[in-house]
Amino acid sequence: MLTALLALFAAVGGAAAVPDARIAIDGVETSTTEPVVGERTSLNVTVSNSGGSPAAADVTSVRVVGAGNDAEPLDKATAVGALSAGDSLDVELWTRFDEPGERRLTVEVVAEAEATGGDEEGETVTVTRDVVVDVQPAEVTLDLRTRGLAPEDLQSDEEEGNAGGVGVSGIEGIFGGGGGGLDTGEDAEEAVLSADSPVAVTVVNTGTTTADRVSLTAVGEPIAGGVTDGEGGADDEGRAGIEAGPYVVEDVAPGEERRVVVDLGPLDRRSAVTFTAAFRSGLDAQAGAGAERTATSTLRYPTHDAAPAVTDATVETTGGGEVLVDANLGNAGGGELEGVVVSVEEAPGVAPTPAGGEYFVGAVGAGDFVAFDLRTTANASVASAVPIRIAYTERGVRYVETDAVAIPDAEGAGSGGSGTVGTLGSAGGLGSVGTLGAVGLAGAAGLAVVGGVVRRRDV
Repeated sequence: MLTALLALFAAVGGAAAVPDARIAIDGVETSTTEPVVGERTSLNVTVSNSGGSPAAADVTSVRVVGAGNDAEPLDKATAVGALSAGDSLDVELWTRFDEPGERRLTVEVVAEAEATGGDEEGETVTVTRDVVVDVQPAEVTLDLRTRGLAPEDLQSDEEEGNAGGVGVSGIEGIFGGGGGGLDTGEDAEEAVLSADSPVAVTVVNTGTTTADRVSLTAVGEPIAGGVTDGEGGADDEGRAGIEAGPYVVEDVAPGEERRVVVDLGPLDRRSAVTFTAAFRSGLDAQAGAGAERTATSTLRYPTHDAAPAVTDATVETTGGGEVLVDANLGNAGGGELEGVVVSVEEAPGVAPTPAGGEYFVGAVGAGDFVAFDLRTTANASVASAVPIRIAYTERGVRYVETDAVAIPDAEGAGSGGSGTVGTLGSAGGLGSVGTLGAVGLAGAAGLAVVGGVVRRRDV
């Protein structure tokens, strides 16, 4: 921070007389309030000749020197110009600081006053002014922030009521999604609204010097086991990864940020995507450094907000080893489940009915649930739970997860008896979802299995 600590005005002339040209340094201002080590910093010096001065003056030099009487001038301007009484002029000087901390500088102005009162020569007037500047250490740092979006999160300027969306007027461009490069033209807003897999990327300069030649790239690989092929098995090997960029972004000054929307294009696999911002700085060039600096951020995309779980399950055992499962498929997440199919998954001691016990549930919104019934056969001496396979689509990616409902204790229920599930086990990474109680299906839509045939049931 620039702070004027001391103003010394010294007139060199007669021992007691006031000089005819009354020169003053009205102010010294730096081009930045916090100069940085290594950066060129300008000082704007305002010089004036008092309106009460009886003589004009010719400003012959303005210079800035460092601490010490023998310090060499850091910069100097000569033949600056003439000042009549009441006039002022500005002079720009440049300097550079090698170390951080407070630095005292002295600005010196020398002027030749015009001769008055019959004098053969005018007198020389010299004035000085000291200033202290607070030099900051040089830091070249970028912070890269990424947020996965869905196409519906984007909105035009005319659309309202989408608090979580991104207004296209707030972005500086779009890149990726077909190799289009960074588009900041008139069609940028339309391109953003048609993005398949948008990601909001914000580049923030948290350093003290400008980041030059900023460019962005995106590289991603499918997440093993995070998605499935059409048959339900993991199939991430051999899948082509995501590669986009590099795309050039404008320079980012200290304290500023640039936001763009990256379109990763059509995706059918959830991927771990690493975004990299490569950049340089003027300080690097001055120091002869050739390597680029980088900032990275990794995001799993598409975002996985849905959270399916089998809840409120009642399990009834019947003669012949048949098991009836009466439960709800709930969505505790913030994303919508689409194309949901529930079925009994084959496991030791458990076999689906001849019809497969599979049913298309459809869509399950965030915080919603759908009731369903499934029938299977189970050997209670081998199996303690019935695995329920849940296949669904979220944001264009197909997922398969498995929950398990416990089979009632055969000794407590007996043949033809029934039992209520007390806890819900899990497989496939869902984890325990807590204690469940039996509920009826009044007012809910589900499915029933009768004679091995699955049909829709509305009750």
